[in-house]
Amino acid sequence: MRFLITGGAGFVGCHIAKQLLDENKGEVIIYDNLSSGKLQNIPTGCRFIEGDIRDSKKIEEVLEGVDVVFHNAAFVSIRNSYTMLKEEMDINCYGTQNILEGMVKQRVRKIVFASSMAAYGWPRQIPITEDCDLAPISPYGFSKARCELYCKIFAKRFGISYVILRYCNIYGIKQTLSPYVGVLTTFINQALSSQPITVNGDGEQIKDFVNVEDIAHANLLAMEYEKNDIFNIGSGIKTSVNQLADMVLSNFKDGKKIYMPLPEGEVDSICADISKAQNLLGYKAEGDLEKLLPQIIEWWKNNCYEKIS
Repeated sequence: MRFLITGGAGFVGCHIAKQLLDENKGEVIIYDNLSSGKLQNIPTGCRFIEGDIRDSKKIEEVLEGVDVVFHNAAFVSIRNSYTMLKEEMDINCYGTQNILEGMVKQRVRKIVFASSMAAYGWPRQIPITEDCDLAPISPYGFSKARCELYCKIFAKRFGISYVILRYCNIYGIKQTLSPYVGVLTTFINQALSSQPITVNGDGEQIKDFVNVEDIAHANLLAMEYEKNDIFNIGSGIKTSVNQLADMVLSNFKDGKKIYMPLPEGEVDSICADISKAQNLLGYKAEGDLEKLLPQIIEWWKNNCYEKIS
């Protein structure tokens, strides 16, 4: 089989690529414009093609002979989606449309689409289930919800198969510092710089932190799943931001927390009900955040620590 991973040089995509290769699933093609992905992330054995998902002609060419697309390329910043709305919509919505249209022309049978818990907006229940209404409160969340609809429309009109995975807060090795970086790596970088850890809000908001290895494994399970469906992918464990900050600080000799207002568009609390993925995909969240944290801190320190002056 031949697989295409958009955003494959990025944090999640490179882990999907490695697991595909480790399990000898077939040929792996990485398609990435390197705007945030890194060449050194790409596992040996992949074929790399530099390109942008907004380039419809190139996407169509790259899709020739592909069996499954893992679509992870995206503009993923909630905060920046307000000020960079056109670019965010071009990448997420127009780019996804290009992929789906190219799949139709090249007869690619399946897409595993990386969505987000941000598509839900303010949850009416915690943990949240896949049948809850989508009511995004940020342009980023809206774009993910819109792309999910694109997948459904193309499936109904052209017979494309899809599995949509709504990711929770991802952490792990190779997550780098950027405008949309996860809160954990922000905390680690602040602690390494002997700076106070900045907690947005009162810190009692609940998050669901999931290891990137579990996210990658969920993609491989979704590839094998034979129906069109949607799954929450997280740990199913409620962790407050204060608890996360304390976990990080426990790995350092000293440090403290300071509190700032919650940024616009950020959901206060959310946690995934992952029972559907467990029952139908055979998914299991195996990453233990507290146990993995020393390893993640050490990797961060040696690879991408950026001292705050």
